[in-house]
This record gives sequence, C-alpha cells and structure tokens, in this order.
Amino acid sequence: MKFFKDMIRRALSCVDPIVILSFLILISAIASNLTSYKVVQVFGTEASLGTFTMPIILMLLNPIAEVYGKQRSNQILFATCLAEILFAVAFTALSQSQRDCGLLPLADRGRCEALNQSYVLISEHIVRGSISFAIGCLIGSQFNTRFLLYLKSLWSSRLYFIRDIFSSVIGEVVYTAICFMIAFYGVFPFATILKIFAFSLMFKFSSTVVLSWISQYIVLLLYRYQAWSQDAAGGRKVKFSSRYLQV
Repeated sequence: MKFFKDMIRRALSCVDPIVILSFLILISAIASNLTSYKVVQVFGTEASLGTFTMPIILMLLNPIAEVYGKQRSNQILFATCLAEILFAVAFTALSQSQRDCGLLPLADRGRCEALNQSYVLISEHIVRGSISFAIGCLIGSQFNTRFLLYLKSLWSSRLYFIRDIFSSVIGEVVYTAICFMIAFYGVFPFATILKIFAFSLMFKFSSTVVLSWISQYIVLLLYRYQAWSQDAAGGRKVKFSSRYLQV
C-alpha cells in the first residue's frame, strides 16, 4: 500500500495543475478565435460560433486568481494572449502556401479547393480577431479579477460560487463589448453585430451559472493540491478547510 502511495505522490509532483489549466485556457482562446467569424443561426438569430467557447476561459482563470492571486492570473493571461497572436500569425503565414489542387486526382480536387478557401477565409481575419481578443480579454479580465478578489476580501473568502458569477458577468460584458467593436466592425452589418452581441451576452450569462459550479470544484482541487504540495515540501500536515467554498 505504501508503494502505491509513493507512486501517486511522485506522479502528482510531476503534474502542475496550473500548467494544465493554462493549456486549456490557450486551447479555448484559439478555438474561439478560429470560429469567431463563423456566423450561425441559433433560435432564429445570428450568433458567432466562437461565443460557445469563450466562457470556458473565465471558468478556468478565476480559480487561479482565487487560489494563487491576481499576479499569477495576469501572467497566465498575458502569456495566453501572446501565444494566441503568435499562433494567428503562423496560421496566416501557412495559409499562404496552399496546396496545388491541380496535382490531385479529379475526385479530390473539390475538397482540396474548399479547404484552401477555408484557410483563406480564416487567415483574412484571424490576426485581427486575436488582437481584439487580447485587448478585450486583458481589460475585461482585469475588471473580473479585481471584482472577484474585492468580494473575497469583503466576504472572508466565502461564497465563491456567487462571487464567480458576479465577476464573470462583469468581465464578459466588458470583454464582449470591446472585442466585438474591434473584431466585427466593418466585417458584418451593424444590425448583425447587434444580434451577435445580444445572443453572446444572453448565452454567456446563462452559461456562467452552470460553469460556476465546475469552477468552484476546480478551486477545491487547487486548494487541496496546494495543501498537498506544502505537506510534501515541508514534511508536515496541512489541514484543508472547506470554508473557501461556502455557497
């Protein structure tokens, strides 16, 4: 039994949850940027496909700010924005070297040409989208994080679920307004932008309530990992208190 406990301890020591969360945040940001200019019909109104992945970012970022503080959260956010811009530039550069469909068999040329057109369509806007994401997310997340931690200081670390909902709503409103103005202005008609904006806010408000339940369990896991890592480093017991997640 002791052998298995040592194996688990060694495995956990090699896995940093911050790295995992940062990777998931970056994947969500890239997916949102790649699909942000794809407009679909949802319940009779226009919606950006990127809307459906954006709330995941705050769901993963807020637990980091809650447990490790604003500075660590900002570091991850800056790194994510920089990595996404670099990805957008690389994607645009690669999209210029398209495959010569004339060299393929006749049956495969249609799919090849459609793929080339998709690359061109995305590359036309992906850099602009990544810049708008970076500006909107950096500003919106500052409002979100500051309000989250301000309420934490008022309520003595309690009621994370409620604090996460309030701060996420503020952050999403600021992010969406800034990002949409930069990303969509001149690309879509103004009426379409308003419809996309309205649906985005409605979806983000409703999804925030659901994702906050997941977010609070991520906070619980981070606190437990923090207590375990301190225990492993200092060779002493660190008691974990569930008061951080009183809802």
